[in-house]
Parts: sequence; structure tokens; C-alpha cells
Amino acid sequence: MDTREQPQETRSPRSGFGLGLLVGAVVGAAVALLFAPGPGRETRRQLRRRLAAASERVGEEFEELDGRVRREIRRHRS
Repeated sequence: MDTREQPQETRSPRSGFGLGLLVGAVVGAAVALLFAPGPGRETRRQLRRRLAAASERVGEEFEELDGRVRREIRRHRS
């Protein structure tokens, strides 16, 4: 029987909360824009711009998380 300790999950609850908060903000902004009075063309342009910005932020968060996971894996292998 293997008595070595299994590595614990390295994802902090804070990172999951932050990602959920970001996704919720993006969805909320999209819904608000869709229901806001204004020309359709302007609304779609604002929506595209905000979604692009949110997508960039999500990508940055995933890169940061990936780096932390890789560091933890290296630390546990040493």
C-alpha cells in the first residue's frame, strides 16, 4: 500500500470566486446593454467592445492560474 501523501488541490477558493465574479459581471453588462434604450448599432458596438475587454481579462486570469499550477507541480515533484 502506498503511504505517500497525495498532493492537495492547489486552486484557492479565492481564484474560483474571482472568476465567477468576472463572468457574472460580463453577463450582467451584456444583459444591461441589450435591454438599454439606444440604437441597435451602438448597443452592439458597446457589447463587442466590453466582451473583448472581458475576454482579455479572463485570458490573463487563466494564464496566471496556469503559472501557479505549474509552480505547484514543480514544487511537489522536488
